[in-house]
Amino acid sequence: MIHSKSSPSLQQTMAVYRTALVAHRAGVSVVPVLADGTKRPRIPWKAYQHRRATVEELTRWFSSSPNGIALIMGAISDGLETLDFDTCEAYQQWCERMRDEGFDALYHRVAAGYLEASPHGMHLLYRCRQIEGNQKLAAIPVEGPQRYKTLIETRGEGGLVVVAPSSGGVHPSGKPYVLLHGGIPTIQKITDAERQALFSVARAFDRTPPSPEPSAPKRPVPHLSVSGRRPGDCYNQRATWEEVLKPHGWELLYTRDEEGYWQRPGKETPGVSATTNYAGSDLLYVFSTSTMFEAGRGYSKFTAYTFLTHSGNFSAAAKALVKLGYTQ
Repeated sequence: MIHSKSSPSLQQTMAVYRTALVAHRAGVSVVPVLADGTKRPRIPWKAYQHRRATVEELTRWFSSSPNGIALIMGAISDGLETLDFDTCEAYQQWCERMRDEGFDALYHRVAAGYLEASPHGMHLLYRCRQIEGNQKLAAIPVEGPQRYKTLIETRGEGGLVVVAPSSGGVHPSGKPYVLLHGGIPTIQKITDAERQALFSVARAFDRTPPSPEPSAPKRPVPHLSVSGRRPGDCYNQRATWEEVLKPHGWELLYTRDEEGYWQRPGKETPGVSATTNYAGSDLLYVFSTSTMFEAGRGYSKFTAYTFLTHSGNFSAAAKALVKLGYTQ
């Protein structure tokens, strides 16, 4: 039994316990977190990805021992997902970019629903009909070969997030999680397009190299031009991304530092769906999962042309380019 007059540690226990009950009423699956600096759940938690704890379990976990609390993301919590910023600086830069891209109203609505400060960064929580597993959206290179530091990532299906009012020894820093706006009952539900807007702005900060483009089938000798160069090579050199993408409904939103920022066909709200010439690569790098292109993979002009115009048939694409004069 918890009494109203209590020590600081007991007050913390009460606060976490109340949050667990509030989350339960809001349809969110929760688990207790160890106060040992590891951020690990205090119980085997995988089962609670598929069922929410009972009030009796919550009372047993939270009413008598100091704990942190973690929310389980995904379908069990009605499409709950978190945008996790590793630093406050990354969060501030993302907010500024959201405003510059015309998404200020979306940001303020989501932040009013649930925004908290983690010991080093920020958490933005929302619900969406369609979510995925954990994703790294933006990272930057750090000292060392092929090493990158994650700036912005998601916690989605199969993930969990430690939240306020967890404090004390839950985080290795000993610092607390602090709710800044809203609360669990007011977490906002957003559309798939709004979710992609949040992601597209986050991905603009990514500085990892694009994945290599998919390997194309070997093209037979007849597809070589008289100069010995393949038409696809000539196309990559001579064509512009406007010539590749605009006939298929892609819109160039703006260019910055020789990188093009594009919106996919059929997108109803403003937002970046892809970039071209990222880091001078001359590749198409798609963020959206609502196109024929695989998100997170780089495509050359010829490969993009082949998918857009010839349904991935490289032989037909090469023959067509020869007729169009891409022979030298």
